[in-house]
Amino acid sequence: MPRLTAKFFVTPVYPYGKDRYYHEIVALAEGFQELGHRVIGNVNYWQIPEVSSYLIPEDDESDFDIAVYDYRYVTSFAHLLFRHGYPNFRKDRPHILLDRNDWISPIWLDKPYERFELIASGNLYRNVKYRRNMRPWAMGLTSRIMRAIDRFYKEDEPQDPVIGSNSRTDNNVRSRLHAALSEQSKCYPLKPCLSSGHAGWKADAKDPDYIYWKQTTERHDPDYFHALNRHLLFSAICGYFEYRPLLYQPYSFLDKIRRRPFIWGSKIANGLGLDEASKQFLFQHDSFRFYEVLYSRACPIQIDLQDWNFWMPAMPADGAHYLGIKRFDVRGLADRLAGMSPQEISEIGRKGRMFAKDHYSPAAQAARLLEYLKETTS
Repeated sequence: MPRLTAKFFVTPVYPYGKDRYYHEIVALAEGFQELGHRVIGNVNYWQIPEVSSYLIPEDDESDFDIAVYDYRYVTSFAHLLFRHGYPNFRKDRPHILLDRNDWISPIWLDKPYERFELIASGNLYRNVKYRRNMRPWAMGLTSRIMRAIDRFYKEDEPQDPVIGSNSRTDNNVRSRLHAALSEQSKCYPLKPCLSSGHAGWKADAKDPDYIYWKQTTERHDPDYFHALNRHLLFSAICGYFEYRPLLYQPYSFLDKIRRRPFIWGSKIANGLGLDEASKQFLFQHDSFRFYEVLYSRACPIQIDLQDWNFWMPAMPADGAHYLGIKRFDVRGLADRLAGMSPQEISEIGRKGRMFAKDHYSPAAQAARLLEYLKETTS
C-alpha cells in the first residue's frame, strides 16, 4: 500500500466535559505510523515524553489523503463543519468519524453525518440496522498501555487466585454483578485492589509515568498495571442496564415515566425467580479496562458479549479469551469457576492476550479502519 498522510482533528478545549484524553485517536495514529503512514493534526496532540515530541504534530497542510475526526471535535464545531455545502470538507478526500457514543443517544442520526464516508462507532448491536457508512469500533489498546502492561508481565510471578477489582467510576451493571460475585464466588473471591495513583509511586513532574497520568486524566497508573498481571482473574465488567421498551431516550423524563410498568414487571419476575433479563438490555459496554485486562496475564471476567448481541470489530469468545456472565447469572459463572483449576484459567488469560494483540493493537485497528474505508467507498 502506498504511504498515506492521515490528518487528525481534535479539539484542545472541549466545552462539554473535562475528559480531554482522545484514546481512539491516539491508538489509530500510532497504528498508522506502525503501518508506515504519515500522521499530522490540526493541533499538537499527545506528548511522548520519552522522545520529547508529539505523536500528532500540528500541520496546516490541506493536502492529506484521509481526514479523521474525534466525535468531540465534531460536536464542538458542528455549526462550522455542517454549513451549507460543507465548505470545511474537502470533496476529493475521505472523511472518517470516530465515535464513542452509543445508539441510545447517537450524534450520527442527524442528516449532516451522511457527509462522512465512514463512521466507526462503539457500543453497537448485531440486531440493529445502521447506516451504510457505519462500522463497529472499539477502544482497543494503545502503545502506552501495552508497554505499561509488558513492563510488569512476568510468567514466573505467582498470581493471587482471586478476582481483582479496580474501577474509577460506578455503573449499575458492575455494581449489581460485583455484589453477586462477592456473595457467590467462593473458590475465587472478588477482591478490591485500589491503587493510590501517582502519590503512591512518588512520581515527579518529569517522570513519563506522571506525564501520562496527567494526559490520560489520571487513568495511567503503574500500580494498576502491575495488579492486572499479578491477579489470576480481573473484573472487566462495564455498562448500564435499563428496562425495555427499547425505543426511548433513557435520559428523558417522559420516557422514565413510560418505563415504570416495565420496571415493575422486571421486579415481579425477579421476585418470582423468573428470568428478568429478557425485560432489560445493556448499553455502553465498551471500556478501557476490558482491553487492558485482556492484554494482561489476568483472565478477564466480563458480561457475555455475544449473549447481549453486541457488535464488535472482532468478537472474543467466552471460555476461550475471557469468562462471561450470561445475562445476570452470576451463580452460573461461580459454578464454572469452582470446577476450574488455576492452570485452566491462566490459559484463558494467555489466549486472551494473544487475541488482544492480534485484533486490538494500534496496527490492527489502523489496518481494520482502512479496510472499512474500502468497503464504504467502493
